[in-house]
Amino acid sequence: MADILSIGANAAQLYKSALATVGNNIANLNTEGYTRQVANSVENAPTPTGSSFIGSGARLISVTRAFNEFTETNLRDSGSELTAQDPLIQYADQIVDVLGAQSSGLSDALNKFFSSASNLSTDPASTTLRNVFIRDADGLAVRFRELSGQLSGIKEETDSAISLQLTSFNELSKQLFSVNEQLKKKATVNEQPPSLLDQRDKIMREMSQIAKIHVTENESGTVDIRLDNAVGTVVVDTLSVTEFSANFDDDLQSGVEILANFNGTITPTSSLAGGSLGGILNFRSQVLTPAVDNLDALAFSTATEVNTIQTTGIDATGTRGTNLFDPNLETLGAAGFTLLINNPARIAAAGLARVTVDPDNTGSAKLDYSDIVAGSAIPDFTLNYTDGAGYTINGGAVVPDASGSFDFGGITYTVTGTPEDGDSFTVGQNLNSLGNNKSILAMSRLQTKEVLDGDRSLGDGYLDIVGEIGNASTLAKISQDALQVVYDQAVEAKDKVSGVSLDQEAADLIRFQQAFQASAQIIQASNKMFDALISIR
Repeated sequence: MADILSIGANAAQLYKSALATVGNNIANLNTEGYTRQVANSVENAPTPTGSSFIGSGARLISVTRAFNEFTETNLRDSGSELTAQDPLIQYADQIVDVLGAQSSGLSDALNKFFSSASNLSTDPASTTLRNVFIRDADGLAVRFRELSGQLSGIKEETDSAISLQLTSFNELSKQLFSVNEQLKKKATVNEQPPSLLDQRDKIMREMSQIAKIHVTENESGTVDIRLDNAVGTVVVDTLSVTEFSANFDDDLQSGVEILANFNGTITPTSSLAGGSLGGILNFRSQVLTPAVDNLDALAFSTATEVNTIQTTGIDATGTRGTNLFDPNLETLGAAGFTLLINNPARIAAAGLARVTVDPDNTGSAKLDYSDIVAGSAIPDFTLNYTDGAGYTINGGAVVPDASGSFDFGGITYTVTGTPEDGDSFTVGQNLNSLGNNKSILAMSRLQTKEVLDGDRSLGDGYLDIVGEIGNASTLAKISQDALQVVYDQAVEAKDKVSGVSLDQEAADLIRFQQAFQASAQIIQASNKMFDALISIR
């Protein structure tokens, strides 16, 4: 009877604990980071009786978590990759909104500038049109500086975000190290309190939202954490924790490097990837830095092309033109795009040279010029033609190509028509040039001239910048949609193993309740048997 009573009592205690575990699962249905718990029992050693063994019931040995390391790792990694897309999309869209808007973008300012040049070419002597050109040239310079400032503002915003993310990551690392210290008190993971392991896993999931981590679990349940993969920078181990910081320096690639302080030794780390922090770093390297570089290059090309035309023309005072925009943009970038001329008379609307046809010419040949290399001297020569020597300048032969063009002194000249023996053309400085529009007309045509790599105009170059950023955002959104599916599947897989299901808990509740009642019946049967024995006389 004592054995039967013991079996019933142990069973009642076992199923009472099982019911408590089920109740705890139900109570924590909506608790973030909670892992369903399972009451584990084991058979007691049977009692030998003669040649037989009589069972002695069961006992509770532990309450453990319904946990699968593979599903947990998959959830962390997929969440880290998904989160990495958010900053790229957010900041790229922010740039597109700025660069692509009509009010804040560059296209409208370029169009106004070239439209003013075109209008001035119709009446180069007009002071009113010259003032409008100055206004729109300054508007173009202001717009370049504003866009550069907007990109700098986004860079500063990401600087703050990086620092904030590193602070959060460091705090989580310290919390995980503290949990490791508590886990060291037990020899095996099965001895650990489930709530402590839940806390550990929740911290690691939060860390993976900031940066991808590689986890190695030890026998006691303590974990060693590295960035990205098994050979990445150490984050946490059983002895120490690494503190991360950022070094912001424009001379660095992407303007930032992540430093790891491990036991007092500070070294740069390149193994940071994934998560919101990895996403910000990817945005800076793949989108922001190229956008800044491309805008600076476009500013330099714009200033260079405009200045070349301006400095190879003659202004309203009869003086050779000077730079319209600051030419040092290769160093200053778009932030230094500055208008240098505010006197409308200094706009070099007229051409640098004037071609004078000898009145004694008998042929139909005409001489004109087009492209002028920046810094070319004011021409002063006579082009002669004879049947015997062809075209000559100062006695030197000049041979036009198939289109009639030739270069001399940095200027491209073109001969059309048919010369006769003895014809000549005198080329010198363009004097009395107030009504001449050759230079400003060339500037207006710069709008569609293919001056950039890939046979692109200045306006095309700007659209390419906006298009590249928009494409990066679009690709990130496509990746985000795909990664969202992967993440949702990872969540579903983990929930199947570790999530609390009310249907399952209800079934367990009924099953353990019935088992508990049956255990009580065993005790009751034992009591009746004992009473029956006592009543025997």
